[in-house]
Amino acid sequence: MTTYPKLPRAEWLASRARILGSAASVVHDAEYRIMLLRTSTGAWQWPGGGHDEGEDLWQTAVRETYEETGLSMPDQPELLAVDWGLHPEGIPEVFTLFKGPLVNASTVEVKLSEEHDAWRMLTAEEWAPLVSPQRARVLALATEVLRGGRCPYLREANHLAHRPVARRPVSNEAGPGQ
Repeated sequence: MTTYPKLPRAEWLASRARILGSAASVVHDAEYRIMLLRTSTGAWQWPGGGHDEGEDLWQTAVRETYEETGLSMPDQPELLAVDWGLHPEGIPEVFTLFKGPLVNASTVEVKLSEEHDAWRMLTAEEWAPLVSPQRARVLALATEVLRGGRCPYLREANHLAHRPVARRPVSNEAGPGQ
């Protein structure tokens, strides 16, 4: 068994990886149209944002969805995707996407925050030319999961099923009991 030197708690914590966390929700309707919000810079994004101290990522999605739309999240968390990547500043980042409220697009009352000036509900296909290729891929995957698919683990908005997996070398030696 390998032993590790015991470090004072502060040193150990300082040596741990720093990871930014963010969470968003997929507000959608029965036709699988997804709500995105337009920022003042013209970018379209899900209701969501960075997690605050003491929150878990579900709590972040609940808080951000309410702050940015006035809508409440479902009672039970349902994860649609986890995306691992690098923040533009080079810091590791995890983005979680949760199933948001099912709404009626023609009657839903959205109370936008100061961060946004408009909202729209479109299908993933309709959003594709209006958002980045990465966001378009995640929108398509989120729609798949809403339709009954499985929650994917992504790396930089790419499904890992489409990447070769590094495998450990397999030994040809028989182990005990073989």
